[in-house]
Amino acid sequence: MDEDGRPRMMTIMVVGGILVGAFGLAAVMPAAVDTVRSSFGWSAAGSGDGSGGRIPFSPVAPGMADPPGGEPCVPDRPSVPTGLVATYALGWDDGLVDVLTPVQARALDRAGDPYVAVLHAKGRAHAVVRAAWHERRAEIDVLDDAGEVTSRDEFRVDDDGSLFLLRHTDGAPITAEASELNVVRTVTYGRDGLAACELNYGGMFQTSGEIDRPHTDPPGFGSWRDVLALAGIKGADLSGTDAVPPLAVNNDGDRWAPGHPLRPGDLEAMFTPGARTQEAGDPVEIEVVDAGEVKLSSGVLLATDPGYLTQTLPAWEGPLTARVAPGSYPVQLSIARSLANDRGTVAGARIVVSDKPVVSWELGLRESQHEIDLGDGEFYGLGVDTGVASFTDVEAVSSVADPAQQVSAALDDWHGTVDDGALVMWHAGYGDGSYPVWVGRAADGAVAVFVADMLILDTQDESTGGP
Repeated sequence: MDEDGRPRMMTIMVVGGILVGAFGLAAVMPAAVDTVRSSFGWSAAGSGDGSGGRIPFSPVAPGMADPPGGEPCVPDRPSVPTGLVATYALGWDDGLVDVLTPVQARALDRAGDPYVAVLHAKGRAHAVVRAAWHERRAEIDVLDDAGEVTSRDEFRVDDDGSLFLLRHTDGAPITAEASELNVVRTVTYGRDGLAACELNYGGMFQTSGEIDRPHTDPPGFGSWRDVLALAGIKGADLSGTDAVPPLAVNNDGDRWAPGHPLRPGDLEAMFTPGARTQEAGDPVEIEVVDAGEVKLSSGVLLATDPGYLTQTLPAWEGPLTARVAPGSYPVQLSIARSLANDRGTVAGARIVVSDKPVVSWELGLRESQHEIDLGDGEFYGLGVDTGVASFTDVEAVSSVADPAQQVSAALDDWHGTVDDGALVMWHAGYGDGSYPVWVGRAADGAVAVFVADMLILDTQDESTGGP
């Protein structure tokens, strides 16, 4: 949250397939960048015009640096002793939290519940393995002599059942404050064979050639050798031990709980007239405003900033994969009206497809987007740069593009329409940023509602997003 208690709109998220906000520009702080290159043994950077590669999942982004000499996106893995053994627990927090027997850990593994395995030798913890198969994720940390994390690998279970490396982070340590003497690098692997590399102190680089996304089969309980090898750990034994571990125990520490992408808040209450909630800690009351109907002539929804629209969609833009029958559907706005000063802010916009009760919510995705690729609190969303968001049909883009920009630029009311509902627009929350679109499904699996959430109500997770 920011100083006012409002959700931070940091751009870590991918919108329309662009992975942007997690990475800084290489042109920032040239002297620091030179220090960074030297610390990793890189030669001078390339042209810096972005022509040598692409951000993962996206077209060429102007202004992004080419990779320096060598390859900045090859992980740097610290040396780890061989012959480590494991002790299982519910967490590692400067000591073992609630030690488990291998039998107890195996039961959690089978249920998909979270647990950790601490790899150690001679009374010192060298690595921590964390698994939560119900959340389709696992992590491996490598620790230095002081117990600080110097390397982290984040794995996900893909839709085909394989285990892949989504992200690698290394530094000394990775949690320390950024400085010229402490450079933390994060390598994120894309599905398109490319990777992007962020430096926490002045730079973002991208691969100029393909890098295979590391993957292997998910491990059976205790059989982690192949996965550990991807993290640079060899010869470790995860069979566990019933003996008293030669490690500190800290049962007052925190159990490990896996993170997850952004989850929806109370979207039903968001559109309940008279409902009371809070915005940045202040009490508000919900007012629901009818914004007309949107014509979905093909049933393929595009949620976008109308200022982005041209006669053809931008290369990174695209409609949602969730489909509905062609037709015209009511659009409603949720206005969060302050009880203190009567000020109102658009909290969300929804398309009511049917009156069937919603039994499940899912994040709206575009082609090539996969929710499993998201980090903690992240989401794919619609990007806003002009303070206005909109719903339209993908087939209407060429006809509504020019008038949509004109109406958007002059929009004074809560909402506006183009071509008798071919496009419906509204003022987007606090303005520019990135906002998730949720798909509500009925018991039969059909789409019942689309909700564009402006992330201003306090029921939301603190999260990150951006175009």
